[in-house]
Amino acid sequence: MRLVLAALSFLLVVAAAPAPDPLLQQIVAGARAVPPASARWERALKQSGQEAGDSRTESHSRTERWDGKQLTLVNVDGKPPTADDIASHRKASAGRPLPGYHRVADYFGTGATRSQDAQGRMFYRVNGLPKGSINIGRDISGSLVAEALIDNSGPQPFVSRLRITLPKPLGFMFVARLDSFEAVSEYRLVGGRPMLVRQTQVVAGKQMGKSGTSRSESLYTILG
Repeated sequence: MRLVLAALSFLLVVAAAPAPDPLLQQIVAGARAVPPASARWERALKQSGQEAGDSRTESHSRTERWDGKQLTLVNVDGKPPTADDIASHRKASAGRPLPGYHRVADYFGTGATRSQDAQGRMFYRVNGLPKGSINIGRDISGSLVAEALIDNSGPQPFVSRLRITLPKPLGFMFVARLDSFEAVSEYRLVGGRPMLVRQTQVVAGKQMGKSGTSRSESLYTILG
């Protein structure tokens, strides 16, 4: 009797498994077809931060170049990077995922929920990203939600906009709190390939009794 019940339970589990989504599989395959080594780009990054109650805004900028193999710091605040700038950049970049359309496969490769909005636009949604996806000093990947807007107007469906958000505040050991997080990536076809062209990120929270907000915008120029 136990063997029969076990067999029936197995059949129920198999029957309940969701069917593969052909469109999502095509999108993920398209993302895997453009690994970092397949493109060269330059990124102009602008960052700003402001503490609550302070009218002053601290701003910085830098330009980076990816040649298909290595990420290089080109300038900092409009000036050639110093040796310390280069060393800090290498340390910060080490082990960090490289931006690009290929990351769509990281986020949606294991499945997602499909939906449509009132305008008939198609979205895929994932609750919780793989470990190591987003790190802001702490890995917050598992607490995030990713929502991808799909452009299927042409022969090659692709993600045209990816929005990653924090659905509710996140506390860290009673000394810090992340109130909100939003990162938006925009993609377009370049030479028939989906490429990352713009990213924005807004983070608000509190640490050691001080609240603040930071913003960043990255513009990508595809070099080949």
